[in-house]
Amino acid sequence: MRRPVAIVSIVVLGLLAATTFAADPQASRSTFVKLMDVQELWEEDRYPEAITMLEELVASTRDKPYDFALANQYLAHTAVMMGEQERARPALEAALGMPGLPEQLLGELKMFYAQIVIGDEEFELAKRLFDEWLAITDEPPSPAQLFSIGYANYMSGHLPEARTFVSRAIDESSKPPDNWLRLYYQVLFESEDYAAAERIAVGLVNREPGNEQFWRLLASHHMRLENYRQALATAEVASLTGAMQTESDLRRIASLYSQVYVPERAARRLAGWIEEGKVEGDAETWRQLGDLWMLARERGNAKTALWRSTEIEPDAKTLEFLASIHFEDAEWEKSYAAFERALSMTDPEDEDLHRLEMLTGLTAMRAGNESAARQYLARAERSEELRGQVRSILGELDGS
Repeated sequence: MRRPVAIVSIVVLGLLAATTFAADPQASRSTFVKLMDVQELWEEDRYPEAITMLEELVASTRDKPYDFALANQYLAHTAVMMGEQERARPALEAALGMPGLPEQLLGELKMFYAQIVIGDEEFELAKRLFDEWLAITDEPPSPAQLFSIGYANYMSGHLPEARTFVSRAIDESSKPPDNWLRLYYQVLFESEDYAAAERIAVGLVNREPGNEQFWRLLASHHMRLENYRQALATAEVASLTGAMQTESDLRRIASLYSQVYVPERAARRLAGWIEEGKVEGDAETWRQLGDLWMLARERGNAKTALWRSTEIEPDAKTLEFLASIHFEDAEWEKSYAAFERALSMTDPEDEDLHRLEMLTGLTAMRAGNESAARQYLARAERSEELRGQVRSILGELDGS
């Protein structure tokens, strides 16, 4: 199911405001009196008694479509006020099933029902009900109603309509809520109007500079467009202002440094955060730090970080990477130790097994451990693909 990114979950908006409680002249006097009694019970928070009274009224008005629909409308409202929206839906469905209802009441019922089905995440149905309501209502939609319509359109995949209604809701509101603006941002971004989306994100930051979520939204906007320098600048400014200080934020900043080809800066920042305790020094973090040091061509620091990673949580791929670095630096004993550990963690059925056996044997030979070298090379020789290379190494060993 389609969902917006980084938006506060929608609550049913304007449920009680959607309907006029004043009795309509078409209601019978007895129904009118009972509905007034219901409103008195509401004022005293006596909802169960109101439910009982309304259920009796529904049962007694089945042959009066208007009274029956009105009683069910009140029943649905009472259920909502009790926090039992699931009881509102059958009442509204029963009301809408009545023939010959006046357009005003029909419109109120459709708006109310649309708000309920939004809460049930039936967005296509909500969109259809909103469209039907717009076709019959004489009243201009309120900003909250416009937003609900826009939200239903967005969630059902109708971006142009979503943009129209959410834009109107924001324009016609004196101070639109943050979640309206965040949904509008998402609509604009998915419509590929990136410049307009960025203006909304910047506007949210300016509106609440201390809100970390808005800084993250702006940084994420640039990252989604692969504008890593702008994303990094945004994250750095946020960090300096006291926002974006969580561990995930700091990791993101370090990653962005490497994206803009400043791995040395990224490595130093990440190493500092580990030392300060701002970022947990787990195996994954040390591995990330080792990768950054390698990108920065700081091989000594890289090896230290990668060994630290394997001490916390041994990992065959990390050990093989370490072994290859030591191999390139002609540090045979350390390379052999890393290859041997990586091999010990490799599945016997792994297609890479014989290659690792050959490399372990080769580094054992270079480290001066002839016995281990012959052992691993003999195992690697079973591979038809590698047999020629292995025999060449064995020839070197025999000639030494």
